[in-house]
Amino acid sequence: MPRLWLAVLGAAAVIGCGDDSSGGGPNQFFPDVAGTYVVEGVFDGVDPTKASLAGTVTIEQESLESSILGGTANLTLTDTTGTFALSDTELDEASVTLAGIVEFTASNAGATASWTFTGERAGDVLEGQHTLTRGASSVSGDWSGER
Repeated sequence: MPRLWLAVLGAAAVIGCGDDSSGGGPNQFFPDVAGTYVVEGVFDGVDPTKASLAGTVTIEQESLESSILGGTANLTLTDTTGTFALSDTELDEASVTLAGIVEFTASNAGATASWTFTGERAGDVLEGQHTLTRGASSVSGDWSGER
């Protein structure tokens, strides 16, 4: 009987180690976050009827074995003074963690404004916090996107 337990423990240890393609470690894949997300958001302390964000973010993921993401953003801030838009803007510093946290930044031409997003994946939804920085001022709030 003791040999049976030893064999079970040995088998469990081998299974947990992964295969030859993983360099001896466990196989861990990043969550699939690729797709086009319809995005909406609000700003902290601001009535949503006075300022909001809307648009789409397309996330490209070359491989589930890498945290690096790419893609584009088409986002519009609408407030009482008008609109501010980012159109077909490349995502910068885009990545995903093993836990499904997505981060990316979108900046306008000349980098006079940048919009950073951090969101957690739950199924086909990303939701989290965003910060829009224009010049010396910034405003943050909640956002969500569904693919």
